[in-house]
Amino acid sequence: MFGKKKVKPIKRKKGTFQDYLEAILFAFVVAMLIRNYTFQNFKIPSSSMEQTLLIGDYLIGNKLKYFFTEPEREDIVIFYYPADPEFPEPKERYWRITGPIYWDKEKWLPKWYSKKNIVKRVIGMPGETIEIKNKQVYIDGKKYTHPNEQYIDNRIIPREAGGCTWSDGICYGSRDNFGPVTVPEGEYFVMGDNRDVSGDSRYWGFLPRKDITGTPAIITFSKGEPPIENMRYYYLKQQGLLHEKSSIRWERSFRIPK
Repeated sequence: MFGKKKVKPIKRKKGTFQDYLEAILFAFVVAMLIRNYTFQNFKIPSSSMEQTLLIGDYLIGNKLKYFFTEPEREDIVIFYYPADPEFPEPKERYWRITGPIYWDKEKWLPKWYSKKNIVKRVIGMPGETIEIKNKQVYIDGKKYTHPNEQYIDNRIIPREAGGCTWSDGICYGSRDNFGPVTVPEGEYFVMGDNRDVSGDSRYWGFLPRKDITGTPAIITFSKGEPPIENMRYYYLKQQGLLHEKSSIRWERSFRIPK
Protein backbone atom coordinates (compact mmCIF):
# COMPACT_ATOMS: atom_id res chain seq x y z
CA MET A 1 0.00 0.00 0.00
CA PHE A 2 1.08 3.41 -0.74
CA GLY A 3 1.11 5.92 2.12
CA LYS A 4 -1.03 8.96 1.91
CA LYS A 5 0.69 11.97 0.50
CA LYS A 6 1.24 14.66 3.08
CA VAL A 7 -0.53 17.86 2.33
CA LYS A 8 1.56 20.93 3.07
CA PRO A 9 -0.30 23.63 4.97
CA ILE A 10 -0.96 26.67 2.90
CA LYS A 11 0.74 29.79 4.22
CA ARG A 12 -1.35 32.81 3.69
CA LYS A 13 0.46 35.94 2.73
CA LYS A 14 -0.26 39.07 4.68
CA GLY A 15 -2.10 41.64 2.70
CA THR A 16 -0.56 45.03 2.03
CA PHE A 17 -3.20 46.69 4.20
CA GLN A 18 -2.35 44.42 7.14
CA ASP A 19 1.37 45.20 6.76
CA TYR A 20 0.68 48.91 6.81
CA LEU A 21 -1.69 48.59 9.77
CA GLU A 22 0.84 46.61 11.83
CA ALA A 23 3.60 49.12 11.00
CA ILE A 24 1.40 52.06 11.99
CA LEU A 25 0.34 50.41 15.26
CA PHE A 26 3.95 49.54 16.11
CA ALA A 27 5.12 53.10 15.39
CA PHE A 28 2.24 54.50 17.44
CA VAL A 29 3.09 52.32 20.46
CA VAL A 30 6.79 53.22 20.25
CA ALA A 31 5.99 56.94 19.93
CA MET A 32 3.63 56.73 22.90
CA LEU A 33 6.30 55.04 25.06
CA ILE A 34 8.91 57.64 24.09
CA ARG A 35 6.50 60.53 24.65
CA ASN A 36 5.27 59.29 28.03
CA TYR A 37 8.39 57.84 29.60
CA THR A 38 11.57 59.31 28.11
CA PHE A 39 11.82 62.70 26.40
CA GLN A 40 9.29 65.15 24.98
CA ASN A 41 9.40 68.48 23.16
CA PHE A 42 7.73 71.52 24.71
CA LYS A 43 7.25 75.18 23.83
CA ILE A 44 6.85 77.84 26.53
CA PRO A 45 3.56 79.72 25.95
CA SER A 46 3.44 82.19 28.86
CA SER A 47 5.47 84.69 30.90
CA SER A 48 5.11 82.90 34.24
CA MET A 49 8.72 81.65 34.37
CA GLU A 50 10.51 84.71 32.96
CA GLN A 51 13.42 85.36 32.95
CA THR A 52 14.34 81.70 33.43
CA LEU A 53 12.11 80.51 30.57
CA LEU A 54 10.80 82.89 27.91
CA ILE A 55 7.79 82.70 25.64
CA GLY A 56 9.04 80.94 22.50
CA ASP A 57 11.65 78.76 24.22
CA TYR A 58 11.63 75.24 22.78
CA LEU A 59 12.59 72.62 25.35
CA ILE A 60 13.39 68.97 25.58
CA GLY A 61 11.82 67.64 28.75
CA ASN A 62 13.52 64.82 30.64
CA LYS A 63 10.71 62.47 31.74
CA LEU A 64 13.05 59.85 33.19
CA LYS A 65 14.50 61.85 36.09
CA TYR A 66 11.65 61.46 38.57
CA PHE A 67 11.35 57.73 37.99
CA PHE A 68 14.59 57.45 40.00
CA THR A 69 14.66 60.54 42.25
CA GLU A 70 12.24 62.72 44.16
CA PRO A 71 11.74 66.44 43.44
CA GLU A 72 13.84 68.83 45.51
CA ARG A 73 13.38 72.48 46.41
CA GLU A 74 14.24 74.81 43.51
CA ASP A 75 13.79 72.07 40.89
CA ILE A 76 11.98 73.26 37.78
CA VAL A 77 9.28 70.65 37.19
CA ILE A 78 7.00 69.80 34.30
CA PHE A 79 3.61 68.54 35.43
CA TYR A 80 0.01 67.97 34.44
CA TYR A 81 -2.10 71.02 35.24
CA PRO A 82 -4.15 69.93 38.29
CA ALA A 83 -7.15 72.12 37.36
CA ASP A 84 -7.65 70.36 34.00
CA PRO A 85 -10.35 67.62 33.83
CA GLU A 86 -9.12 64.04 34.24
CA PHE A 87 -10.95 62.87 31.13
CA PRO A 88 -11.92 64.42 27.79
CA GLU A 89 -15.30 66.11 27.94
CA PRO A 90 -18.13 65.34 27.68
CA LYS A 91 -17.02 62.25 29.58
CA GLU A 92 -19.88 60.03 28.35
CA ARG A 93 -18.73 60.48 24.74
CA TYR A 94 -15.37 58.76 25.30
CA TRP A 95 -14.26 55.30 26.28
CA ARG A 96 -10.77 54.88 27.71
CA ILE A 97 -8.64 52.31 25.90
CA THR A 98 -5.37 52.67 27.81
CA GLY A 99 -3.36 55.53 29.29
CA PRO A 100 -4.04 58.73 27.32
CA ILE A 101 -5.77 56.89 24.44
CA TYR A 102 -9.57 57.18 24.26
CA TRP A 103 -12.21 56.11 21.77
CA ASP A 104 -14.58 58.76 20.45
CA LYS A 105 -17.97 57.01 20.29
CA GLU A 106 -19.48 59.63 17.99
CA LYS A 107 -16.69 59.97 15.42
CA TRP A 108 -15.66 56.33 15.82
CA LEU A 109 -11.99 57.36 15.99
CA PRO A 110 -9.21 57.17 18.60
CA LYS A 111 -8.38 60.34 20.55
CA TRP A 112 -5.24 61.21 22.50
CA TYR A 113 -6.04 63.20 25.63
CA SER A 114 -4.00 64.22 28.66
CA LYS A 115 -3.92 67.29 30.88
CA LYS A 116 -1.76 70.08 29.51
CA ASN A 117 1.81 70.25 30.73
CA ILE A 118 3.00 73.37 32.53
CA VAL A 119 6.27 74.37 34.19
CA LYS A 120 6.93 75.89 37.65
CA ARG A 121 9.58 75.82 40.36
CA VAL A 122 9.32 73.76 43.56
CA ILE A 123 9.24 76.09 46.56
CA GLY A 124 7.58 74.17 49.40
CA MET A 125 8.33 70.54 50.31
CA PRO A 126 5.97 68.06 52.03
CA GLY A 127 5.38 68.98 55.68
CA GLU A 128 6.57 72.59 55.37
CA THR A 129 4.49 75.66 56.15
CA ILE A 130 4.39 78.33 53.46
CA GLU A 131 3.39 81.95 53.99
CA ILE A 132 3.70 85.02 51.77
CA LYS A 133 3.85 88.49 53.32
CA ASN A 134 4.02 91.51 51.01
CA LYS A 135 5.41 89.31 48.20
CA GLN A 136 8.12 87.81 50.45
CA VAL A 137 8.01 84.00 50.80
CA TYR A 138 8.53 82.39 54.23
CA ILE A 139 9.15 78.68 54.74
CA ASP A 140 8.58 77.47 58.31
CA GLY A 141 8.88 81.10 59.41
CA LYS A 142 12.21 81.75 57.63
CA LYS A 143 12.55 84.15 54.73
CA TYR A 144 13.19 82.40 51.42
CA THR A 145 14.40 83.97 48.17
CA HIS A 146 15.58 82.58 44.84
CA PRO A 147 18.00 84.47 42.58
CA ASN A 148 15.69 84.04 39.57
CA GLU A 149 12.50 85.37 41.13
CA GLN A 150 11.24 88.66 39.76
CA TYR A 151 8.36 91.10 40.30
CA ILE A 152 6.97 93.39 37.60
CA ASP A 153 4.04 94.87 39.55
CA ASN A 154 4.77 97.66 42.04
CA ARG A 155 1.44 97.12 43.79
CA ILE A 156 1.12 94.94 46.87
CA ILE A 157 -2.29 93.32 47.03
CA PRO A 158 -3.58 93.04 50.63
CA ARG A 159 -4.72 89.71 51.99
CA GLU A 160 -8.31 90.90 52.27
CA ALA A 161 -8.48 91.40 48.48
CA GLY A 162 -8.67 87.63 48.06
CA GLY A 163 -8.41 86.21 44.57
CA CYS A 164 -6.69 82.96 45.53
CA THR A 165 -9.54 80.52 46.03
CA TRP A 166 -8.83 76.80 45.98
CA SER A 167 -11.20 74.05 44.90
CA ASP A 168 -12.48 73.52 48.45
CA GLY A 169 -13.94 77.03 48.34
CA ILE A 170 -11.58 78.44 50.95
CA CYS A 171 -9.68 81.64 50.17
CA TYR A 172 -6.22 81.66 51.71
CA GLY A 173 -5.33 85.22 50.81
CA SER A 174 -4.12 87.23 47.84
CA ARG A 175 -1.28 86.95 45.37
CA ASP A 176 1.05 88.95 47.63
CA ASN A 177 -0.24 88.00 51.09
CA PHE A 178 -1.06 84.33 51.30
CA GLY A 179 -1.31 81.53 53.86
CA PRO A 180 0.00 80.15 56.05
CA VAL A 181 -0.64 76.70 54.57
CA THR A 182 1.07 73.40 55.37
CA VAL A 183 2.07 71.21 52.42
CA PRO A 184 0.61 67.68 52.78
CA GLU A 185 2.71 64.54 52.38
CA GLY A 186 3.13 63.54 48.75
CA GLU A 187 2.49 67.08 47.49
CA TYR A 188 4.45 70.25 46.73
CA PHE A 189 3.99 74.02 46.67
CA VAL A 190 5.15 75.45 43.33
CA MET A 191 5.49 78.99 41.99
CA GLY A 192 6.55 80.69 38.78
CA ASP A 193 9.72 82.79 38.83
CA ASN A 194 7.76 85.76 37.43
CA ARG A 195 5.73 85.89 40.62
CA ASP A 196 3.24 88.66 39.77
CA VAL A 197 1.82 86.93 36.66
CA SER A 198 2.13 83.26 37.55
CA GLY A 199 -0.92 81.05 38.07
CA ASP A 200 0.50 78.55 40.56
CA SER A 201 -0.10 76.92 43.96
CA ARG A 202 -1.44 80.21 45.30
CA TYR A 203 -4.41 79.79 42.95
CA TRP A 204 -5.07 76.08 42.41
CA GLY A 205 -3.49 74.43 45.42
CA PHE A 206 -0.76 71.89 46.09
CA LEU A 207 0.85 69.84 43.33
CA PRO A 208 0.45 66.06 43.77
CA ARG A 209 3.64 64.04 43.25
CA LYS A 210 1.85 61.78 40.76
CA ASP A 211 1.26 64.74 38.40
CA ILE A 212 4.97 65.58 38.07
CA THR A 213 6.17 64.20 34.75
CA GLY A 214 9.69 65.57 34.30
CA THR A 215 12.03 68.54 34.17
CA PRO A 216 13.30 70.79 31.36
CA ALA A 217 16.61 69.30 30.21
CA ILE A 218 17.76 71.83 27.61
CA ILE A 219 16.54 74.77 25.54
CA THR A 220 17.06 73.75 21.91
CA PHE A 221 15.83 76.91 20.18
CA SER A 222 14.24 80.21 21.12
CA LYS A 223 12.30 82.78 19.12
CA GLY A 224 9.96 85.47 20.38
CA GLU A 225 9.39 89.02 21.55
CA PRO A 226 11.40 90.64 24.38
CA PRO A 227 10.36 89.63 27.93
CA ILE A 228 7.69 91.67 29.72
CA GLU A 229 9.16 94.48 31.81
CA ASN A 230 6.14 95.75 33.74
CA MET A 231 2.41 95.21 34.26
CA ARG A 232 1.45 97.83 31.68
CA TYR A 233 3.25 95.85 28.96
CA TYR A 234 1.72 92.65 30.32
CA TYR A 235 -1.86 93.94 30.08
CA LEU A 236 -1.31 95.43 26.62
CA LYS A 237 0.06 92.12 25.35
CA GLN A 238 -2.77 90.18 26.94
CA GLN A 239 -5.25 92.39 25.10
CA GLY A 240 -3.38 92.07 21.82
CA LEU A 241 -2.59 95.79 21.72
CA LEU A 242 1.21 95.51 21.86
CA HIS A 243 3.30 93.66 19.30
CA GLU A 244 7.06 93.91 19.41
CA LYS A 245 9.51 92.53 16.90
CA SER A 246 10.04 88.79 17.24
CA SER A 247 13.59 87.55 16.81
CA ILE A 248 15.67 84.40 17.14
CA ARG A 249 17.51 84.35 20.47
CA TRP A 250 20.61 82.42 19.46
CA GLU A 251 22.25 82.95 22.85
CA ARG A 252 19.55 80.78 24.48
CA SER A 253 20.12 77.75 22.23
CA PHE A 254 21.43 74.67 24.07
CA ARG A 255 21.14 76.39 27.44
CA ILE A 256 20.27 74.27 30.49
CA PRO A 257 17.49 75.97 32.53
CA LYS A 258 18.31 76.45 36.21
